[in-house]
Amino acid sequence: MKAVILAAGKGERHSQGKDKSKPKPLIPLLGLSLLERAILSAKECGIYDFVIVVGYRSEEVIRYEKEKQKRLGVNIDFVENVEWEKGNGLSVLKARDALKEKEDFALLMCDHLFDSSILKELLAKAKNRKGKCVLCVDKPENVFDLEDATKILLERNKPKAIGKGIENYDAVDCGMFYCTSEMFDALEEEIGKGKYELSDAVQCSIACDKLEVFDIGGRFWRDIDTPESLEYAKRRILKSLEKPTDGIISKYINRRISKRLTARIVNTNLTPTQITIMSFIMALASAAFFFLGEHKYLIVGGILAQASSIIDGCDGEVARLKFLTTDYGAFVDSILDRYADGILIFGLIFGYWMLQGGISVWIIGLFALLGSFMISYTNARYEGVFEKPGGGRGIPIRRDMRLFIIMIGAFLNLVLVMLLLLAILTNLEVVRRVFSMKRIITKNKV
Repeated sequence: MKAVILAAGKGERHSQGKDKSKPKPLIPLLGLSLLERAILSAKECGIYDFVIVVGYRSEEVIRYEKEKQKRLGVNIDFVENVEWEKGNGLSVLKARDALKEKEDFALLMCDHLFDSSILKELLAKAKNRKGKCVLCVDKPENVFDLEDATKILLERNKPKAIGKGIENYDAVDCGMFYCTSEMFDALEEEIGKGKYELSDAVQCSIACDKLEVFDIGGRFWRDIDTPESLEYAKRRILKSLEKPTDGIISKYINRRISKRLTARIVNTNLTPTQITIMSFIMALASAAFFFLGEHKYLIVGGILAQASSIIDGCDGEVARLKFLTTDYGAFVDSILDRYADGILIFGLIFGYWMLQGGISVWIIGLFALLGSFMISYTNARYEGVFEKPGGGRGIPIRRDMRLFIIMIGAFLNLVLVMLLLLAILTNLEVVRRVFSMKRIITKNKV
């Protein structure tokens, strides 16, 4: 299936913002242009062929996207609409010749951000709608700029009227369609009457009972029409980087810092893997200071350990923001984290032993090291069995907490106490997970 993306408009209200030098499709948002985000969101749903309709400053848009096309990993056909000022319905009609006869297609707007799960579900459900076009809609209370939104009146979940000026409405047009060739027939009919807006053709389809709606259920989407909506979208996207599996320290400390760093890093050429390596190098530097053993060096090492923990969150955030997540990247990140954990704890053991001597630090440190590795291993095994993150509720001793404890112990010059605390908490949590796993497996067999 192909996706048609409308990128012909001027974006009049953006011309007053800080990005007024750029055509609207190329306005940057967290490291990618709006058009790139639309393309990559659709690509996540299995769409690799695109028809992009351009108009205002078309040469700039085409040149920019052709330079990015190889990295995007998609096929793009550009269609120019020299009459782009007439209305977006004409832009849709211009795309017809780039599609096969009677070919269904997804219709998107370059300035609409959306959760890719919406499009994925739309494509799956639309195939069962008996050849009708399907429009994504949302509740009015979920819209940032309701005054400018295209409203829809529903009757028993069927569309009855559409338009920006209608007074009675129950939903809002999200700007995402599953279209059949019937859409082109409606467009030709309305354009023949001098009506060039897409909503005119949609109203025609409604009258002929050839359009249905799909309620997206409040999932994220945003129409980027103004500098204010762009900033709002930026905040929402950064907020979405928080994960339900975040530990206590990640949730309340690390993420608050890493998101701010990530918002700057995405505008550079740094890759997620490079950020992963930077985090690992910081952990090595931390361990080097721990090896020296003295309190002043422990403080520096503790700061570096916590900084490494924060930076360790940036690689995944950048990957998600720029659609660069890969299983290999996650694999490398996990391996380097384990190496970093081991080297940090060994540095603490050796530094303490050099100053204080004794065998107790080696025994306690060994159990702290084993516990740290087993926490990660048991979590991975849980995911392997149940195909979801887990471990259940228990002692909050994930990596973010362990590195935070290391920093506090270094600051207070209580290395042995800190290693003992890590040894007890991590191994207790491993034992709890073993019994939890047994209980879950036994319950599933019953």
